[in-house]
Amino acid sequence: MRIAILGGTRFIGRAVLEQLAGEGHELLVVHRGEHEPTGLTEVEHAHVDRNDGTALAAALKPFDPEALVDISGMNAAAADAALGAVGPSVKLVAISSGDVYRAYDGLRSDRTTDEVPLTEEAALRERRFVDGPKYENLEMEERYLPRGATVLRLGAVYGEHDYQRRFEFVLRRVRAGRRQIPVGSGQFLFSRVYVGDVARAVSLALGGEFPGAFNVVEPATAPYRLFAEQILAAAGAPDVELVRVRDDLLPEDLSLTGAVDQHLLMDSWKARTVLGWQPLDPAGSLLRSVRWHLENPPADASDDFAADDAVLA
Repeated sequence: MRIAILGGTRFIGRAVLEQLAGEGHELLVVHRGEHEPTGLTEVEHAHVDRNDGTALAAALKPFDPEALVDISGMNAAAADAALGAVGPSVKLVAISSGDVYRAYDGLRSDRTTDEVPLTEEAALRERRFVDGPKYENLEMEERYLPRGATVLRLGAVYGEHDYQRRFEFVLRRVRAGRRQIPVGSGQFLFSRVYVGDVARAVSLALGGEFPGAFNVVEPATAPYRLFAEQILAAAGAPDVELVRVRDDLLPEDLSLTGAVDQHLLMDSWKARTVLGWQPLDPAGSLLRSVRWHLENPPADASDDFAADDAVLA
């Protein structure tokens, strides 16, 4: 299949690229050319601004894609440009997030708004642009879903090349040799999914007709304290002590280990039964991911632990 990928050089896009290339598809990766990391699977690239509908259509026309995977369509303008560049027969898969649910706004505004787990029928946010003026997955979904697209709503994605560094709240302390880490109540439930399993979900969505939204998350979710313990075990540091402290004293980067008003636990039953998707090996995925992040620390990692020392004292 000829598949165009909008945004295929960074985290999720990189994994999708490797998955689809390994399956033998003919691929075109469309991006601005700002991120050309080493080690990418070699496929055809088109360097254009995906928000420029005219330029995007010109880049896609000679490739004549049978399918479009949109990983970077984060608002209405981006979605409109992509959809305007392809015909009605092109199969569509778009990456979205659990941030479309009202529960996400509840978490951000310290309110309890919804029961969990969140199915695809859970209430969506009414307040928009909660993460800034450029990011609104609700707008993207409103464009893609009427076109018969498969929209994948992801939880917290982890894995190799994660630029959000979701393990860093523990790993920066492990690298520094810290023996104690202050944590709060640690009961927050935030659904997660390995980036390689996201890529497999994209592949499955391309293999049939699956219009609609699908939650793509692991079926079991560890509360945040247990999640921190799992990271420590995978990092080979099980003797590091997690010290319970008052939530209001937590260092900022440990705030998610404290009490929250709204959980973000999502239900992946639909993806598992309709798409036939299953995470391959969550324990193994966590281990590989932690080891990668230990071997590839962020260049700007902070070595300031004054806040830790103050609360532990």
